[in-house]
Amino acid sequence: MSLIRKIRGLGALCVASLQAVVFFAAVASEAAFAQNNQPIAPSQLVPSSPPSPTTGESPLQPAPPPSSVEFAPLDINDGNSPQFSRYYLGPGDVISIAVQRPPGRYILGPGDAVSVSVLRFPDLSFSAQINPEGNIIVPLLGTVRLQNLSLQQAQEKIRVSYNRFVVNPEVVLALVGQRPEQGYQLQVNTEGNIAVPQLGTISVQGLTLEEAQEKIRVGLSKILVQPVITVSLSAPRPVQITVSGEVFRPGIYPVASGIPRITDAVLIAGGSTMMADLRQVQVRRRLVDGTVISQNINLYASIQNGGSVPNLRLQDGDSIVIPRREVGDSEGYDRNLVARSSLAVPQIRIRILNYAGGGLITQALPNGSNFVDAISGINPDNANISNIALVRFDPERGKAVTQRLDAKRALSGDVTQNVPLQDNDVIVVGRNLLGKITNVLSTITRPFFDIQSFLRFFNDFGRY
Repeated sequence: MSLIRKIRGLGALCVASLQAVVFFAAVASEAAFAQNNQPIAPSQLVPSSPPSPTTGESPLQPAPPPSSVEFAPLDINDGNSPQFSRYYLGPGDVISIAVQRPPGRYILGPGDAVSVSVLRFPDLSFSAQINPEGNIIVPLLGTVRLQNLSLQQAQEKIRVSYNRFVVNPEVVLALVGQRPEQGYQLQVNTEGNIAVPQLGTISVQGLTLEEAQEKIRVGLSKILVQPVITVSLSAPRPVQITVSGEVFRPGIYPVASGIPRITDAVLIAGGSTMMADLRQVQVRRRLVDGTVISQNINLYASIQNGGSVPNLRLQDGDSIVIPRREVGDSEGYDRNLVARSSLAVPQIRIRILNYAGGGLITQALPNGSNFVDAISGINPDNANISNIALVRFDPERGKAVTQRLDAKRALSGDVTQNVPLQDNDVIVVGRNLLGKITNVLSTITRPFFDIQSFLRFFNDFGRY
């Protein structure tokens, strides 16, 4: 029995030693992890893979560090990205700053007028206004600083000072004129700075109004007692927006409206084309640290539901990209609905080249018109309407693209022949004319420079 107890004791000692080794190894592992890895907040976790079809949840992993690579937050129709809902200050902005007195007991400052009575010694009584340095001139005492003192504190300070010359002076201080509350407008200069009175030059480049307000408050708190600061945007800086993609006039445009919106920029660029995909409009913004953020906006959903366009305020330097609708990706996309919306130009211009009908004519049609709408005025007795060409300028390839259409089939209801029209389309009627133009286009090796050179080509044909 004694031997058995010894064996059991030895086994227990081994188990305990093994448990201790495991425990200290775990502690060491945790210490190493804590030393090399900072705690990760929930907001720093991002999905590492698509949501699970069973749970609907995504596994989380640490988010990558910030960089200049673009990223796309949530669709703005589901919620505004914080970076796009804030206004970031920059050169040219004019801000208003109001410096108010703190609540509670009155605190003296530059501009306040006080009267001081010294009982039994009327010659020492006086009135004075606190100068910009926060001081007054006191008879017999000289310069005395009263800034940031309450009335009681200022009275006691003067009494104690007089006590060196007068035995037990009785001093009464009264406020006879309050300083006006400070308010001024400042423009952010080209370096992103403003010059705040009493504080000096501070940088507000890339700050929100709230951040600029707090920065000014902290700075003035070193000079004033509990200042109440209010910063507001008095006049926003001029806004220039880059609009690219499926709009009629891509380019850089100034947006003069007080609160520039995405619809303003799209309309200034001529409106969206018929090939635009308004479901995936992208707004890009470069932050002060160089990071480029992007936001996807579904403008089509707003048009389709009859709701308002997402409330996103554009800022100077923003860019808008309207993508091209992919071939075969038009299911559920009503281009006629888009054509009738405020995001498209109300009319398009179609050119019809038909010698039997008078040469080259320009016809204005409602945006959203089809091939049948353009050929309704063509006399079938004078033209071969079974073989009509629709010539369109392709800006991506810089060349003309020709599509043969049968007007008879289109008029009978064949939707494959009744194609949607775009601005500056050219319809060519007549077998001989069509053959001549086709031969010329096939021999052109130099691409068209732009839509204007494309149109000049057909204008030349129309004159002969």
